Amino acid sequence: MAMHDVKYLIISLITIDIFMVVACVYIIRKIRLIQNIKSLEDRINIFKSLLNDADRVSGSFSEQIKTKYNIIKKLNSQLDRRIDNINVLLNRADMILSYNQKKGDQADRSAMPISIKQKEIAKLDSKGCNLEEIAEKLLIPKGEVKLILDLNKKTTGVKNQKN
Repeated sequence: MAMHDVKYLIISLITIDIFMVVACVYIIRKIRLIQNIKSLEDRINIFKSLLNDADRVSGSFSEQIKTKYNIIKKLNSQLDRRIDNINVLLNRADMILSYNQKKGDQADRSAMPISIKQKEIAKLDSKGCNLEEIAEKLLIPKGEVKLILDLNKKTTGVKNQKN
Protein backbone atom coordinates (compact mmCIF):
# COMPACT_ATOMS: atom_id res chain seq x y z
CA MET A 1 0.00 0.00 0.00
CA ALA A 2 1.32 3.40 -0.95
CA MET A 3 1.84 6.37 1.33
CA HIS A 4 -1.29 8.12 0.01
CA ASP A 5 -3.35 5.09 1.12
CA VAL A 6 -2.03 5.48 4.66
CA LYS A 7 -2.94 9.17 4.58
CA TYR A 8 -6.43 8.21 3.41
CA LEU A 9 -6.79 5.76 6.29
CA ILE A 10 -5.68 8.38 8.83
CA ILE A 11 -8.13 10.92 7.40
CA SER A 12 -10.89 8.29 7.67
CA LEU A 13 -10.07 7.73 11.33
CA ILE A 14 -10.19 11.46 12.06
CA THR A 15 -13.54 11.76 10.24
CA ILE A 16 -14.99 8.91 12.28
CA ASP A 17 -13.81 10.56 15.50
CA ILE A 18 -15.40 13.87 14.54
CA PHE A 19 -18.69 12.12 13.78
CA MET A 20 -18.61 10.45 17.20
CA VAL A 21 -18.11 13.81 18.94
CA VAL A 22 -20.99 15.38 16.99
CA ALA A 23 -23.28 12.48 17.96
CA CYS A 24 -22.39 12.89 21.64
CA VAL A 25 -23.10 16.63 21.50
CA TYR A 26 -26.48 15.90 19.86
CA ILE A 27 -27.44 13.45 22.61
CA ILE A 28 -26.43 15.90 25.34
CA ARG A 29 -28.57 18.63 23.75
CA LYS A 30 -31.57 16.28 23.61
CA ILE A 31 -31.17 15.48 27.31
CA ARG A 32 -31.11 19.19 28.18
CA LEU A 33 -34.23 19.74 26.08
CA ILE A 34 -36.05 17.07 28.08
CA GLN A 35 -35.41 18.92 31.32
CA ASN A 36 -37.22 22.04 30.03
CA ILE A 37 -40.43 20.19 29.03
CA LYS A 38 -43.14 19.95 31.68
CA SER A 39 -45.65 17.46 30.22
CA LEU A 40 -45.04 13.75 30.96
CA GLU A 41 -46.22 12.61 27.56
CA ASP A 42 -43.86 15.03 25.82
CA ARG A 43 -40.99 13.80 27.98
CA ILE A 44 -41.81 10.17 27.11
CA ASN A 45 -41.91 10.99 23.40
CA ILE A 46 -38.60 12.79 23.64
CA PHE A 47 -37.11 9.83 25.55
CA LYS A 48 -38.36 7.46 22.83
CA SER A 49 -36.82 9.72 20.22
CA LEU A 50 -33.64 9.88 22.26
CA LEU A 51 -33.53 6.07 22.61
CA ASN A 52 -34.06 5.66 18.85
CA ASP A 53 -31.31 8.16 18.17
CA ALA A 54 -29.05 6.42 20.71
CA ASP A 55 -29.75 3.08 19.03
CA ARG A 56 -28.80 4.50 15.62
CA VAL A 57 -25.70 6.16 17.07
CA SER A 58 -24.64 2.95 18.81
CA GLY A 59 -25.04 1.07 15.52
CA SER A 60 -22.98 3.75 13.84
CA PHE A 61 -20.35 3.55 16.59
CA SER A 62 -20.23 -0.21 16.15
CA GLU A 63 -19.63 0.19 12.41
CA GLN A 64 -17.02 2.85 13.03
CA ILE A 65 -15.22 0.65 15.54
CA LYS A 66 -15.22 -2.20 13.01
CA THR A 67 -13.88 0.19 10.39
CA LYS A 68 -11.12 1.38 12.72
CA TYR A 69 -10.30 -2.23 13.58
CA ASN A 70 -10.00 -3.11 9.87
CA ILE A 71 -7.86 -0.05 9.21
CA ILE A 72 -5.54 -0.94 12.08
CA LYS A 73 -5.42 -4.54 10.86
CA LYS A 74 -4.40 -3.33 7.37
CA LEU A 75 -1.72 -1.08 8.82
CA ASN A 76 -0.35 -3.93 10.94
CA SER A 77 -0.23 -6.27 7.95
CA GLN A 78 1.54 -3.58 5.91
CA LEU A 79 4.07 -3.12 8.68
CA ASP A 80 4.58 -6.89 8.95
CA ARG A 81 5.17 -7.15 5.19
CA ARG A 82 7.63 -4.28 5.30
CA ILE A 83 9.46 -5.85 8.23
CA ASP A 84 9.61 -9.15 6.33
CA ASN A 85 10.96 -7.35 3.26
CA ILE A 86 13.59 -5.60 5.35
CA ASN A 87 14.61 -8.93 6.92
CA VAL A 88 14.93 -10.51 3.47
CA LEU A 89 17.06 -7.60 2.30
CA LEU A 90 19.25 -7.83 5.40
CA ASN A 91 19.72 -11.57 4.89
CA ARG A 92 20.67 -10.97 1.25
CA ALA A 93 23.13 -8.28 2.28
CA ASP A 94 24.68 -10.62 4.86
CA MET A 95 25.00 -13.37 2.26
CA ILE A 96 26.58 -11.01 -0.26
CA LEU A 97 29.02 -9.68 2.35
CA SER A 98 29.90 -13.22 3.40
CA TYR A 99 30.34 -14.29 -0.22
CA ASN A 100 32.49 -11.25 -1.03
CA GLN A 101 34.59 -11.83 2.07
CA LYS A 102 35.18 -15.46 1.05
CA LYS A 103 36.02 -14.32 -2.48
CA GLY A 104 38.47 -11.81 -1.04
CA ASP A 105 40.03 -14.51 1.12
CA GLN A 106 40.24 -16.82 -1.89
CA ALA A 107 41.85 -14.06 -3.92
CA ASP A 108 44.36 -13.52 -1.12
CA ARG A 109 45.07 -17.27 -0.93
CA SER A 110 45.41 -17.71 -4.66
CA ALA A 111 47.71 -14.70 -4.77
CA MET A 112 50.12 -16.51 -2.43
CA PRO A 113 53.25 -17.91 -3.99
CA ILE A 114 52.94 -21.58 -4.87
CA SER A 115 55.69 -22.63 -2.47
CA ILE A 116 53.75 -21.21 0.51
CA LYS A 117 50.60 -22.97 -0.69
CA GLN A 118 52.55 -26.21 -1.08
CA LYS A 119 53.93 -25.96 2.46
CA GLU A 120 50.49 -25.25 3.96
CA ILE A 121 48.90 -28.08 1.99
CA ALA A 122 51.71 -30.47 2.92
CA LYS A 123 51.42 -29.50 6.60
CA LEU A 124 47.65 -30.09 6.65
CA ASP A 125 48.10 -33.35 4.70
CA SER A 126 50.65 -34.56 7.24
CA LYS A 127 48.15 -33.78 10.03
CA GLY A 128 45.71 -36.16 8.35
CA CYS A 129 43.31 -33.68 6.76
CA ASN A 130 41.54 -34.93 3.65
CA LEU A 131 41.29 -33.13 0.31
CA GLU A 132 37.98 -31.36 1.12
CA GLU A 133 39.16 -30.19 4.55
CA ILE A 134 42.37 -28.74 3.13
CA ALA A 135 40.52 -26.94 0.34
CA GLU A 136 37.99 -25.54 2.81
CA LYS A 137 40.60 -24.39 5.34
CA LEU A 138 42.81 -22.71 2.76
CA LEU A 139 39.89 -21.49 0.62
CA ILE A 140 41.32 -22.87 -2.60
CA PRO A 141 39.73 -25.26 -5.11
CA LYS A 142 39.92 -29.01 -4.44
CA GLY A 143 41.47 -29.56 -7.85
CA GLU A 144 44.36 -27.27 -6.98
CA VAL A 145 44.90 -29.08 -3.66
CA LYS A 146 44.86 -32.47 -5.43
CA LEU A 147 47.32 -31.24 -8.05
CA ILE A 148 49.74 -29.91 -5.44
CA LEU A 149 49.48 -33.11 -3.36
CA ASP A 150 50.14 -35.22 -6.46
CA LEU A 151 53.11 -33.02 -7.41
CA ASN A 152 54.48 -33.26 -3.86
CA LYS A 153 54.20 -37.07 -3.96
CA LYS A 154 55.96 -37.22 -7.32
CA THR A 155 58.72 -34.82 -6.30
CA THR A 156 59.29 -36.48 -2.91
CA GLY A 157 59.23 -39.87 -4.64
CA VAL A 158 61.92 -38.67 -7.08
CA LYS A 159 63.99 -37.21 -4.20
CA ASN A 160 63.67 -40.44 -2.21
CA GLN A 161 64.80 -42.48 -5.24
CA LYS A 162 67.90 -40.29 -5.68
CA ASN A 163 68.86 -40.69 -2.01
